[in-house]
Amino acid sequence: MSTEQAVRARLDALRDALQARHGWTHLEITVDVDRSTGHLRLRGELAVARLFPRVIAAVREVVPSVEIDTHELRVMAGGRWHALVGPASLQTTCPIVDPTRRLATELRPEDGPVQRLGERVSAVVVRGRDGTVGWLDEPLGPVVEAPVLVAPHHDDPFALIDAARPWIGTPYRLGGITTDGIDCSALVQRLCRQTLGIIVPRHSSDQLQIAPRPGEGRGPGDLSFVWSDREARCHVGIGTGTTVIHASLSRRRVVEDPHPGFWVDARRTMHVPFAQLLAFGRRTAGAPSLVAAGFLPGADGPT
Repeated sequence: MSTEQAVRARLDALRDALQARHGWTHLEITVDVDRSTGHLRLRGELAVARLFPRVIAAVREVVPSVEIDTHELRVMAGGRWHALVGPASLQTTCPIVDPTRRLATELRPEDGPVQRLGERVSAVVVRGRDGTVGWLDEPLGPVVEAPVLVAPHHDDPFALIDAARPWIGTPYRLGGITTDGIDCSALVQRLCRQTLGIIVPRHSSDQLQIAPRPGEGRGPGDLSFVWSDREARCHVGIGTGTTVIHASLSRRRVVEDPHPGFWVDARRTMHVPFAQLLAFGRRTAGAPSLVAAGFLPGADGPT
């Protein structure tokens, strides 16, 4: 068996495993060896950016020391955009393969439209404007024109802070996005969209990749991230200048903590400056989604 054949077989096995676990995947890759350099070239499409390290690791099992060229490996463009006709829930896996699956996020019609990626029986895989991918049980609405992300319509960090304070006391719910229950990254995402007009990624590890800076974010409107035993990994909140407003996992509600309380027992701290948040909004404006704008959720987060 040639190197190309061995690598293709390993990638086929990875595709089958992902299909069995999630109910659907997209892993269409061609494999070539550059005879002049000996490098292995991978070309094609993946369902999500989070699969990049999985693909590289699978190839390394076959050719541990060969240089791998992934310049022509990309996230799939996706299909048509569909309106949301009502509240919906995105799940992590297909109901056929995992009836006990986990909520990825909730959606409301104003969060749409969503882009169709694939399907299995009556369930459909979609991708939102923010790049979140999941299974949608509810029927898709009609086909619509591709959306357009807009530039920030507000540049005042205190507008973001003022909008955050009414959420204090809201129950914590992983995957939730409403006053019935919300998690830390959803609080940031919804406030950025409603107050600033900026679409940011759904998950905190991806929000950090907007413009990661080391240390504690102390400016008004900065996104502050902390790793500690009290909260979920890469926990995020909105800084006010002296406090941080965040949906606390440990206290099961949205709270406002003075800086020392938010960073207590922190193993690591990072932040995204408010100015960089605005710059991200300007940079992605005009594209139909964050993925189309070149921002790939999951590319630098956990696999």
